[in-house]
Amino acid sequence: MSPQHPTSNTTTYLDQPPSCLQFWPGSPNNFVIGTYLLSSETKSNSDPDTTEYDDSSENEQTETIHQTKTGSLQLWSLNPETNALTQLLRHPLPHAVFDLHFHPRIPNLLGIATSAGSVSLFIVSVSDSDSDGKETGFTHLATYSLHEDPSISALFLDWLPKGWLPESGSGSERDGFAVTFSDGRTGVFCVDTTAVVERGAAGSEHDEAAELALFNAKQPIEIWFVAAAAFPHQSQATEDKNSPQSTPYLFTGDDFGALQTIRFPDTGPSADQGSESESESDQLPAPLLNTSDRALHHTAGVTSILPLPIPLDHGLTSGSPLLLTGSYDESLRVYHAAGRGRVVAEEGLGGGVWRLQLLDTTTTTAGGETWTFLVLASCMHGGTRVVRVVVSAGDRGEDASAEIEVLAEFTEHESMNYASGVWGLDWQRRAVDEGSEMKVVSSSFYDKRVCVWSVKV
Repeated sequence: MSPQHPTSNTTTYLDQPPSCLQFWPGSPNNFVIGTYLLSSETKSNSDPDTTEYDDSSENEQTETIHQTKTGSLQLWSLNPETNALTQLLRHPLPHAVFDLHFHPRIPNLLGIATSAGSVSLFIVSVSDSDSDGKETGFTHLATYSLHEDPSISALFLDWLPKGWLPESGSGSERDGFAVTFSDGRTGVFCVDTTAVVERGAAGSEHDEAAELALFNAKQPIEIWFVAAAAFPHQSQATEDKNSPQSTPYLFTGDDFGALQTIRFPDTGPSADQGSESESESDQLPAPLLNTSDRALHHTAGVTSILPLPIPLDHGLTSGSPLLLTGSYDESLRVYHAAGRGRVVAEEGLGGGVWRLQLLDTTTTTAGGETWTFLVLASCMHGGTRVVRVVVSAGDRGEDASAEIEVLAEFTEHESMNYASGVWGLDWQRRAVDEGSEMKVVSSSFYDKRVCVWSVKV
C-alpha cells in the first residue's frame, strides 16, 4: 500500500529555530518547544572573550568570530477542533536547548539538556478555571552543572524508568537521568525529584546531582543518543509473580555509527541488592555487559534508539533486547542487541532518522504471537514519517523477523525536521481501533516552521 501524503492544516513560524518538542502529559492540548539560536559576532584581537574562529592573516590586525548559543522554552496550545496554534508563554534562556523531556511519573516536571553542559528542571503550569489563581509559566527548580567544561554541550537527556536504579537501603525507590555530551561522555545521575518538586522555586542554582556512573567513548565524538530501559521479568529463583525483577540496560549511539549496549544486574524486590551500604552507594553496580557493535550495522551516526517493550524472557528476544534505531544514513532498523548486534529488518525513510517516538503497541496470538508498533519518526531533511513495525517469530520459529511499513510521509518542511509529537496520545490509543485520524505537530529548524496535520492509521 502506498503511503499517505498529508498536507498541513495549520502552519506557523517561531522567532527561533525549534530543536525539540513534547506534548505535556498532564495537559494533552499543550506542548513545549525548545529552541536553539546560534549567533555570531566579529571581534578584534583586543577583545578578551574566548573565540572559536580566526579570520586573521599575517601582519594584519586579528579579527575573530565569537559564537553564542541561546534559546527558549515555549508553551503552545493546540485547539483540536480548529487546529489553531496559540503561544501561551515564551521563557528566554541564556543557553540553547538541545533536548527536553517530561518526567515519566511526575507529569508537570520538565527536564532540559543545554548547550552549557547542564540539565535544568522546571515545573510547567497553565491557568484554568480550577487553578485557584495559578499562573501559566515555567517555574525553575534546579540547574545541575554536569560537565566541568561549560562549552561542552549536553546533547540528550533520558529519565530513568521505574525499577532501573537499585532500591536504597531503606527500600525506597531512587530517581535520576542519563545524559550524553558532545565530547563522547555519557553520565548517569541520581536526583531526589520528589524533594526538588516539593521545595519548588526555592531551589538553588548550584544544586548537584549525584554522579552514579560515567562512560567515556574511545574517541572524543558526539554521543547523540542514550536510552535507558528496564525490562521486567519474573524471578527465576522464586517464581514469585508478585515480585517481578527488572533488567536495566543503557544504550548509546555515537557519531561514528557505533551502538553501545550496557547491561546491569537485575533490580527489584527479589534481586540481590547487596548490603545496605552498597545499596546506598553513589555508584552503580558494575555492568554485567558492556559491548560496542563497532559500527558494523550503521553506516553513519546513530541518532535515535527506541527499546521495544518485549520482555527478555519472551521467545522473540532470545534473552537480548530488540530495538528500533535511527541513523544519519536515513535508515530505520529493527536491531537485536545480542553480541555484536544483528539487523532484523531495515527500511530507508528518505532522511536522517533523528528521533523516534513509540505511539502504540499491540499484540496478537492468531497464527503465532506478533507484536505491532506504531512509530513517529522525525527524519531531518526528509520530513516526518508514520511507520508500522511488525515483529514476529521467524519461519522456523527461531529468532525474530520483522516488517517495516511507511504509512505516511509529511514533506512540507523546508529544512531539518528534528522534533515532532502527537496530540492526545492516550486518547489516540483508544481511537486507533476505530480508524480515527491521528493529529501530529511537526517542526523544522532553519525555517522555524511548526505544522499541524492529520493521518489515518
